[in-house]
Amino acid sequence: MFNVFKKIIIVAVALWVTGCAQTSVRHHQDFEEVAKTVSTVVVLPADVEVELLTFDGENEMLEEKSTQIRNSIDAIAKAKLKEENLNVIEFDFATEIAANEDFAYAITTAKEAWGKAKEDMYQTGFVDEKKKAEFQTSFGSVLNIIADKTNADAVLLMHYSGFEKSEGLIAKDLASSVLVGVLTMGAVVPVQATSGSFIDVALVDANSGKVIWANRKPGATTDEVPASVVFSELPDLVWKSELTNTPEVASKNEEINADEAPQTP
Repeated sequence: MFNVFKKIIIVAVALWVTGCAQTSVRHHQDFEEVAKTVSTVVVLPADVEVELLTFDGENEMLEEKSTQIRNSIDAIAKAKLKEENLNVIEFDFATEIAANEDFAYAITTAKEAWGKAKEDMYQTGFVDEKKKAEFQTSFGSVLNIIADKTNADAVLLMHYSGFEKSEGLIAKDLASSVLVGVLTMGAVVPVQATSGSFIDVALVDANSGKVIWANRKPGATTDEVPASVVFSELPDLVWKSELTNTPEVASKNEEINADEAPQTP
């Protein structure tokens, strides 16, 4: 969990230093064309870990908090995808994973591929807005099994890490801050975060494996707020579902349906 805390601080500082011209958003260089082949999306259950940091170092996982956040970010993600006129497929991953070893292995492989993809996309940290679509990151064919089972054109992956400090640890941090303030005559008074979070998301074409869109954000709180910020940056692309659901196409479909309808004598 120390690594999570360190990651949150590093990302926050980098964002402050680099300013608004920089972004954490990533696209495959072909993302606009790939989007035109995507109509349906399935959302993998988010990996969520929220840990309580304690005074004595006997940290514990906050399972109830993790479940609450998982449900919240799942709802946020699906609402945003639907807002973009994408069709969200509801799929029982838990049941399929328990019954199908090959499918369970495919999920594991997909997450491993995502880990490698993140190393590729984020090795330079924030990038200029103009360069966010210069990547060639791909999962390869690892999502094909998921696509076959779910009938989805794309897969959304999410990972959320968070921490909260116990009252004892907060008191310890406060005492340390006061001591440093006294020793430096008020020149330095460190402020210790009492909670924090970090979210990673990626929307990936299930057939080609190309990363259509990826984003990551730190948060000062342990809740769904970072997810709302991340998904606010999902671009308004032209998806296949929009190409087939235009008013012109809808009108044509109505004409076809009218011609095929039985005529009353």
